[in-house]
Amino acid sequence: MFKEIFMRYRFFILILFLSVSSLSFAQKKTVWGYLRDSLTHEPIVLASVTNMNTKSTVMTSNTGRFKIDLAENQLLSFAAVGYHFDTMYYRDEYLLQDTLSLILSPLTHNLGNVTVTARGFSRYQLDSIERRKDFLHDMVDYTIPTIAKANSGAGIALNIDRFSRHEKAKRRAFAFFESNEKEEYINYRFPPSLVVTYTSLKDEQLQQFMQQYRPTSEWLRKNKSEEDLKYYINDKLKLFFKR
Repeated sequence: MFKEIFMRYRFFILILFLSVSSLSFAQKKTVWGYLRDSLTHEPIVLASVTNMNTKSTVMTSNTGRFKIDLAENQLLSFAAVGYHFDTMYYRDEYLLQDTLSLILSPLTHNLGNVTVTARGFSRYQLDSIERRKDFLHDMVDYTIPTIAKANSGAGIALNIDRFSRHEKAKRRAFAFFESNEKEEYINYRFPPSLVVTYTSLKDEQLQQFMQQYRPTSEWLRKNKSEEDLKYYINDKLKLFFKR
């Protein structure tokens, strides 16, 4: 009797699991999009687009186009050299669009009271200082609405939860910021110009290589020289052509 009840219970759990899995699978789909500069409307080439829920990252093409697997209510993050990073939840009006048309706002290096010179600072450091300044200003003033727009006034919804004085919300906001900073660091250390130098790849092949063999920020922090990246790229290039 106990064995029969156990088998029925086990069967019920299996059916429930399969039902939930099927539902999740049905909601997931491949989404196409374009990423452009908010001022010039030119395509942003080889920017990183990350599904923050699955941690999957793809790169935009030489026309700013990308495709990524996405389900409703998942969060996309966008990062490119020389731009503010931004985010959007895949929901509401975005679900009705065949192709997402998105923009990023360029950094201006208007650092206010922070006095720096280009000497001794990399471009990544200057950009990071400005992004962090803007972020901390928003944290102090608490002026970010629940759904904000990009700096241009149109485009990607910022979608970071409204910052409050609760430490838990602050920690979540800082963790999200640091996660995006890691993507920005990878973009600076692993730029298309460097990959082209050592591979001569271009267009779709370049996009595929940079997307498939994108190094982690942790690896890049440990391997700081261009020589390290040269050997890394050469090793991955052999795998790329072999596959």
